Amino acid sequence: MSSEVVISQPDMREGYDEIDDDSKNDVVKFWQKMMKRYGNEDEYIKQLINQFKFGSEPEILIVVDKLLTGFDAPKNAVLYLCRVLREHSLLQAIARVNRLYEGKEFGFIVDYASILGELDKALTMYKAFEGFDESDLANTLTSINNEIEKLDDRYADLWDIFKPVQYANDEEAYERHLADDDLRENFYERLAAFLKILPLRFLLNNSYLKCMIKPL
Repeated sequence: MSSEVVISQPDMREGYDEIDDDSKNDVVKFWQKMMKRYGNEDEYIKQLINQFKFGSEPEILIVVDKLLTGFDAPKNAVLYLCRVLREHSLLQAIARVNRLYEGKEFGFIVDYASILGELDKALTMYKAFEGFDESDLANTLTSINNEIEKLDDRYADLWDIFKPVQYANDEEAYERHLADDDLRENFYERLAAFLKILPLRFLLNNSYLKCMIKPL
């Protein structure tokens, strides 16, 4: 996975007396490297955003207190939350992955900071949502576990098509069975529905809370 870091200009003063001097110096060195490469802060941020939005790399943008507003990359499908965000900042972060894009059914949210419990509060408190019925926002955010629970039913629906096939290992019988155009189209639809959920199972390999948000 390729990645880039987007930060604001650090404190450039010399002679730090803090315990974490080295880490600050590393940040300064990184900043100086970016300024040498891009010329100025605006160009640095602009080029990295354009590369992420329109190119194949970087695949991941790492940001701290950046790109919560004025950043719109519809293809962005995954948000990793690694620090505490609340109220409008949380809503702004969530909105980074709820844009419509071809082939994108959900935006995925991986919550390493255990803060998605704040979302209901944020939706209630944020003034930008005044005038909206809370029911309009229902089911916007969905636990991946809820979707995975549908997997067995989707699998059963898929195999129901082949019930008339007498012998399970008869590949030619399956081919003949799908010779009917309508039946084959039905098979493709059920297969697509199953495959939309199947990859979600592999996202549950660690214990962090994961959710999906429907693009708006």
